[in-house]
Amino acid sequence: MNIKVTGAMVLCLLLLTVEVNAQKILRMKFVQGAESTISLVNKTTVDTKFGENKSKADLTMAMDLHQSVIEVKSDGSAVVIQKLARIKMESTGGLAGVTLEFDSNDPKEDDQANALSQVLRPLIGAQFEVTYSDRGVVLDVKPPAALVKSRTTNWAVVYQQMFSGESFKSMLSQSSVVLPEKPVSRGTKWKTNFSSAPQAGGAAVTVSYVYDGTVEVDGKQLEKLDVTMVMKLLESKLPDAPRLNIKKQSSSGTMYFDNQTGKMSHSVVKQLMQIEGQIGAMSLLQQTITDVTTTVK
Repeated sequence: MNIKVTGAMVLCLLLLTVEVNAQKILRMKFVQGAESTISLVNKTTVDTKFGENKSKADLTMAMDLHQSVIEVKSDGSAVVIQKLARIKMESTGGLAGVTLEFDSNDPKEDDQANALSQVLRPLIGAQFEVTYSDRGVVLDVKPPAALVKSRTTNWAVVYQQMFSGESFKSMLSQSSVVLPEKPVSRGTKWKTNFSSAPQAGGAAVTVSYVYDGTVEVDGKQLEKLDVTMVMKLLESKLPDAPRLNIKKQSSSGTMYFDNQTGKMSHSVVKQLMQIEGQIGAMSLLQQTITDVTTTVK
């Protein structure tokens, strides 16, 4: 009897060992002609102390990005067209203490009277050609040059900064998952790095992942990835740029990847950032709390 019990225990241990050490390759699976919609909701609260002035601002932005795969290459990478289909934004508070709202789906929106409309309306329908590797790395971005060239207002400079190839590549890198090169098992860790707008200061960001195994969500088997980010401010090359330092930062997030279909399912990321610095003769202390929820359908 003892032999049978011992044998059963050994078998259980072997099965457990196999389960713990089982490795899985995580990869994007692009299909030519496939379409999807990436919905992103960003909720941000900013508390600012500038000299003797204090303010609090709340910003909520919802954005739908329609994606179409136009080419799949032999190495698994793909060229996709991403089009901004909808932007909805609400901003309250701040130093001015005003409320601004915009919804690109509202046909009654008065673009001339709404400052947000003047900034955001031209972005609707803008198409970006993006090349991704099969690990989700953003390899190349071709922004819509016509978006900037068609503008004759002061916002043209803003568009040039926001939607240059490198700037938009950085924006995508912040919201995209980067899968590991090698097979993973529970507890596997990996990192990815990217930077944004080094000429104007920008930041260098390190994203750390931990694979937490396969979980069931709404009847689907998804791969759970725990995510943290660490940011380092880069010194601006522009003259008279303010000197800013990160006083405190923290982040936590979870991404769910569907390895059967080879695409992201959804993610939730929260980040806190405290920045201090000196602008002229006045001191600045700013705390930003950001919650970003992303779903792919």
